Amino acid sequence: MSERLNTIPEAIEAIARGEVIIVVDAEDRENEGDFICAAEKASVDTINFILAGRGQLCVAVLPEVCRRLDLVPIVNQNDAPLKTAFVTPVDIATAKTGITASERAETIRRLADPECAITDFVRPGHVYPLLAKQGGVLRRAGHTEAAVDLARMAGLEPAGVLCEILDETGDRASRPKLRELADEHNMVMISIEQLIAYRRVSERLITRSAGAQLPTQYGDFQILVYQVEYESQEPIALVFGDLKAPGPPPLVRMHSSCFTGDLISSLRCDCGDQLHMALKMISQEGRGALVYLPQEGRGIGLSAKIRAYALQDQGLDTVEANHALGFKADMRDYGIGLQILKDLGLHEVRLLTNNPKKTEAFNLRGFDLRVVDQVPIVPAINQHNQRYMETKRDKMGHQLP
Repeated sequence: MSERLNTIPEAIEAIARGEVIIVVDAEDRENEGDFICAAEKASVDTINFILAGRGQLCVAVLPEVCRRLDLVPIVNQNDAPLKTAFVTPVDIATAKTGITASERAETIRRLADPECAITDFVRPGHVYPLLAKQGGVLRRAGHTEAAVDLARMAGLEPAGVLCEILDETGDRASRPKLRELADEHNMVMISIEQLIAYRRVSERLITRSAGAQLPTQYGDFQILVYQVEYESQEPIALVFGDLKAPGPPPLVRMHSSCFTGDLISSLRCDCGDQLHMALKMISQEGRGALVYLPQEGRGIGLSAKIRAYALQDQGLDTVEANHALGFKADMRDYGIGLQILKDLGLHEVRLLTNNPKKTEAFNLRGFDLRVVDQVPIVPAINQHNQRYMETKRDKMGHQLP
């Protein structure tokens, strides 16, 4: 990003003073900027200023607040592309209508109060709480989590106000427009990628829970099992040889779980073939790692993947089937995998993938990991997966023949 950005310490200091800052996310995600401030510092003037952003005024809170106040998801199934977690909108119980800046500021400050109770609020209201993931931007690179992280890092209650910034046409404000706005009002402006990088210096979500030697038909690997804080998933690293030995950066494969391809040799995809090709290539190279991530069906889950198969049987391709079910073409997230590679002591890798977006995920996420080479891993095509492979090439940008 060419736009001038402030530092994370500058942002934390501004939040602690009760100031509003601008936070931008990745250009391949929402590509938007939000006004953000600490919820407990919300004043009438602050809320009036934030409302000038013209987006939706929200307050990000942690799960404990939602449990205590019985704030529940406003829909049973969240089909929003980025899973923004809206819960029950509320007003302060003393409000006349709840719509004024004063009433909304009071509602927000009370939501940030650790002593607040259900009886302090009426519902529905004009303040929209958002459920932030425990672990913040290390788990989800969104404005919701950034708002909570910044308040917590400023020594305040972990709750933050946020509102999207729109331009005069009603569209998302561009990066240059956001920089111009920040300069006009002498505001701090940072990115979520910066916040991830800053938190990675001293925080992480993964811990090794088990490890052993694992002889395989491709040679002797070391298997490492990880626990992920706040989650039940157990990702795995298969390590071959000495990753820190002199020489070119090691081969690395980030492999998302595929029950049908990996375990029962389904011909509908290339996943199982890629898994075994990667292990063979790593062993022949003499060193490398395969990280196995539990994110079935490009992140939509096994049940949804099988429903997508049924739609493909009716003529849709993989992208069309995912869209028909309300999902993006690819819902995967590589944040946990990147933390595992950092735990293995890696800084540079040669990535076994045909998917340029995986390379981008490494280089944009702020984890001090660099892909120095994208190594193709192209299995044989059969009559059952030919359309699947063509769709990956033509619609998802995979580098395939």
